[in-house]
Amino acid sequence: MRELNRREFITLASASIAAATAGAGSTLCGAADRKRRPNVLYVFADQMRASAMGCMGNTCVKTPNLDALAAEGLLLTNAMSCTPVCSPYRAQLMTGRYGHTTGVMYNDIKLPNSETTLPKVLKQIGYSTGYIGKWHLNGDRKGYVKPEDRQGWDYWAALACSHRYFKTRYFRDSPKPIPINGYEPDVQTDLAIEFIKQNKNRPFCLALAFGPPHNPYKAPAKFDIYDPAKLPLRPNVPLEQAEKWRPQIAQYYGLVTSLDANLARLVKTVNELGLAEDTIFCFSSDHGDMLGSQGHRLKQRPWEESVNVPFIVRYPRRLAPGRKSDVLLASVDVMPTLLGFCGAKIPAGVQGRDLSSVLVGDGGDEPTMVYFANTHRGGGPGTDWRGIRTKRWKYAYHAKGDWVLYDLAADPHEMNNLVGNPKHKAKRDELRALLDARRKELGDKAELVGNLPRQGRL
Repeated sequence: MRELNRREFITLASASIAAATAGAGSTLCGAADRKRRPNVLYVFADQMRASAMGCMGNTCVKTPNLDALAAEGLLLTNAMSCTPVCSPYRAQLMTGRYGHTTGVMYNDIKLPNSETTLPKVLKQIGYSTGYIGKWHLNGDRKGYVKPEDRQGWDYWAALACSHRYFKTRYFRDSPKPIPINGYEPDVQTDLAIEFIKQNKNRPFCLALAFGPPHNPYKAPAKFDIYDPAKLPLRPNVPLEQAEKWRPQIAQYYGLVTSLDANLARLVKTVNELGLAEDTIFCFSSDHGDMLGSQGHRLKQRPWEESVNVPFIVRYPRRLAPGRKSDVLLASVDVMPTLLGFCGAKIPAGVQGRDLSSVLVGDGGDEPTMVYFANTHRGGGPGTDWRGIRTKRWKYAYHAKGDWVLYDLAADPHEMNNLVGNPKHKAKRDELRALLDARRKELGDKAELVGNLPRQGRL
């Protein structure tokens, strides 16, 4: 199969987007309506933890464009992935519902076509919809996703699941793969820019799902700029593992910086087209990455490196710039919050909250807790766990009982597990009661099974 050069690729992409969106959004909106119905541009990375941004206090990683976006919008420091692994998060993003409700409790489970999703709702009020990047909601990792399984996304340039970032492929409306010559996020950004240009005169919702910085940790040569020897590690990385993790973190930061460069291209496009004022521009991630913290790798853990994700939203018409907020935002809240900003009705059965008024500052009660529900299957020893996080405290239990209790105000790096400390028994019991009550309220009856994960596994 001959690979397309960049010019051929962009020409083909532009024509494909035009064809895909020509009939989308039967109730089209003019300029006045576009102010009432904002565009949604939701960009999310894979396995990027919140602390991997300059605007979150990291002085090592270079993220000037993310930092600028935060300065122009709202930075949420307590955004949480309720199930810190790919498929469950993506299902929560689409539906505003937890995995025990949709059935997507762990990876490689298909999201039922009967679910009411973000793009399905927005299409009903005239939006053009598009999805680019990693999908991972089709129940397999084969690549091609049939149109009827795309959950309401009209324009499609995606792959079920792959983390080959160089010389890979994607699929449109046939099982014939379209080759990518070069770095995958660069091409995905090209596609996103063309989609935005083609839909500049109608309200659109575009999701751009990047693969990096998910392992394998290998940055493009242009962004291989970090010296492992000069990178300080988080205090909760065991000293004996420091030399193992520094080279991987250096590459991880390179992948983050590569995404930051592509974000700049998206911001420039939105600004130059005059769409900035009426575009809800979000950047986030599906979950974080332990990268040696607590002696663990990857995700599906209750610690902050796994559950705390980036979340920046710029929406000049409604959100004052340069704000930082510690509002607790759960992944199930994203879908109803975006719908709230768009003036759409929240579907019945949504379990997350519309926090649009809270974020704007128009009132409304802030959430007091985030509920976590992780179900591990496959990949060696793992754990099922349930947890709760307030602004100050975190508590979680697994199949064999209490697991962690942290005072995040006094111990932000979670170095001192208080779960067995008699002085904190009352707090542990209080949080367990809150967790059990929330679990019962949500109808999460799944049995917890399995043992604690060994360090470094998953």
